[in-house]
Amino acid sequence: MKLSVVIAVYNSHGAVARNVKHFKAMDLPDDIEFIIVDDGSNPPHKIEDYNLPNLKLHQTNDKRPWTQGIARNAGVKLAAGDYILCTDIDHILSKEAIMASYHYEGSKMIFPRYFAVLLEDGTLSQEPEILEEYGMQMERLQTRRGLYASVHGNTYCMKKSTFWDLGGNLEARSLFGRHAGSREGEDSDLNSKWNHYAAKNGIQISVGPAIYMFPIARYHVTGDFNPKGLFHDLSQAQETQPLKP
Repeated sequence: MKLSVVIAVYNSHGAVARNVKHFKAMDLPDDIEFIIVDDGSNPPHKIEDYNLPNLKLHQTNDKRPWTQGIARNAGVKLAAGDYILCTDIDHILSKEAIMASYHYEGSKMIFPRYFAVLLEDGTLSQEPEILEEYGMQMERLQTRRGLYASVHGNTYCMKKSTFWDLGGNLEARSLFGRHAGSREGEDSDLNSKWNHYAAKNGIQISVGPAIYMFPIARYHVTGDFNPKGLFHDLSQAQETQPLKP
């Protein structure tokens, strides 16, 4: 394998099904694999439900809340590719981003995000009426930013050996028993370690093609993190949460 796409998920059954259809329609090279790490979903994901070539489905059976960093480490350990493309399930990878990662020979690549919706049949839509249906703040489209969201540290392509040279995700950052604050999370820690590594070695980060994201959280008109039940219902409150069912 040349590239391993790693996605850690909790529940999110609808979003996973849509992404599988999305990936399958891309007609990708045979040496790209997909690793879905099921981080304690209820009910568990089943590989027979997803007809996708080169798919690995790993069950962590972890019932602790907010352990994505630990799950992502588990996915990278399973990765056969020289490069990993890590992403969140609410992000939507484009074929251009996957192929840029496939051909990449640098140290780290990040991707600008634009708002879109992945429909039930796996196709991408940026139609205003669809975005509005999924909770997009429509007044934002009238601003200079338009459909542009941001770059997010949780989606990146990196050489697998570099990921481990940096220590991977600091698992202690996934053991708060609650959602990590903006600078407490394992992604912030990994990005900080990368920044020091890049500065020391004179490495410039690469910016790849566009990817997409559902309009959720602060981009949703009601702040909904789980529009249409596509994702999970864990609270982002800064308080200890019970074990997942």
